[in-house]
Amino acid sequence: MSLTGLLNVARGALLAHERAVSVAANNIANAETPGYSRQRPNLRAAEPESGLGYGQVGRGVELVSIDRIRSGFFDENWRRETGAGARLQSLRDVLRQVSGIIGEPSETGISAGLDSLIDSFQSLAADPVDPAARAVVIAQANSLTSKFHNIDNRLDSAAANIGVEVTLIVGEANALIRELSTLNNQIQRADGNAPDLLDRRDIAIDKLSGYLDVRVLERGHGTVDVVLGGLQLVTSAGGTQELAISGTGPYQLELGNPSIPVSAGGGKLKGLFDAAAALGTRGTGTVRATGIRGQLDDLALGIVSAVNEIHSNYDPTTKALQPTLTPAPAPLRTIGAFFEPAGVTAATISLSSAIAADASQIAAGWSTAAGDNSIARRLGELRTLAVPIPGATAATTTSPAVAAGPSLALGDYFTSLVAGLGVVTQDAENGAAAQTTLTDHLEAQRQEVAGVSIDEEMIHLIAHQQAYAAAGRLIRVADEMLQELINLGR
Repeated sequence: MSLTGLLNVARGALLAHERAVSVAANNIANAETPGYSRQRPNLRAAEPESGLGYGQVGRGVELVSIDRIRSGFFDENWRRETGAGARLQSLRDVLRQVSGIIGEPSETGISAGLDSLIDSFQSLAADPVDPAARAVVIAQANSLTSKFHNIDNRLDSAAANIGVEVTLIVGEANALIRELSTLNNQIQRADGNAPDLLDRRDIAIDKLSGYLDVRVLERGHGTVDVVLGGLQLVTSAGGTQELAISGTGPYQLELGNPSIPVSAGGGKLKGLFDAAAALGTRGTGTVRATGIRGQLDDLALGIVSAVNEIHSNYDPTTKALQPTLTPAPAPLRTIGAFFEPAGVTAATISLSSAIAADASQIAAGWSTAAGDNSIARRLGELRTLAVPIPGATAATTTSPAVAAGPSLALGDYFTSLVAGLGVVTQDAENGAAAQTTLTDHLEAQRQEVAGVSIDEEMIHLIAHQQAYAAAGRLIRVADEMLQELINLGR
């Protein structure tokens, strides 16, 4: 090797280790940067010099590339489990809100309101002609219906909030889809050698996986396809398909134009869909609500139907809910309904306008006798009396058709509703906590590979600094040898 070749070896070493020092410095500077993946200079021996008669002679070192240290396996696992955790967390948050709205157990909730109404019927049975007892019945009935209305309105607000959040998330997901397409194109133009752009793309994919159950497929030149349910959101060629939402709860996720139904699979969006389904839709007089709102509607209709059947729908020979009198009163007393028959949902349940205007319209007994308390006594038994609950009985003139099933005590039915809500809420909380632990563990694994260790980088920094200094010393040696050669010619 000539002295010129020796200088070239030293020059290459200076350049390679200078860039290596820059890489270590960049790693140290970004040690706390979210989403940053540590980088490593890929050094290798330069192509040796051949044909000299005594074998090959090395030409020093060269920097081949700057590699980004990342594990696709850990990334995929983290994204999958993060999406599962995000689904449970969003479901948990909505169910917690619903539990707070229902407000049970409580001294001010529906259960306490129903107990107070039944207690007022018992007080009326003790003194059927007492105007004060009748006023208390009206007050407690109005209080109970107000509780239903208040809960229904707040559940409606919760449902509206879900819709707003779903719309926002879809908008954010579409923005990420466009960003991923742009980054794909930039990475492809750099032939995949763009570690900082790759980090930005991974950050965008991480965010998107928190919303949807996406999968990432590696393609050529550093590009990727991003897939949802087997359908491409982003292609390596630069194409995109954006998301849209149809329905107002239940919701349907759609993809592309023309739109195709697609499942969110997981992520926060799926959790909101599940929460919307658990919350259900508001009912009408002809269409039963679904989910928790349907159960509240069923309770409201069960109360209306049972109270009205005892209060006004007289037939002591066939009506199981009514007290059996022998002999039956003749003629039967004519009196109106206690609750408005058309108010068969949580939003519409209301005291009869006739009774609200005139407390004497409350039927305490079957006959007009002053001491007749047969109806009030039966109404006072509603706490334990098995009554038809819509959703568990066949249709009536004031109840849409529903699946047949057993009758239940009103209190037991509401207790089971609250208990069921508590169980699903607790399941979501436990699942979310477990997923958080799992994703934290997976994140730690990711950071073991991609994270920056200051101590390790300082070691690399010192090593490359020493190599750089040695290369500088090599130049001085070559220079001294060259000077000696020149002096020999003088």
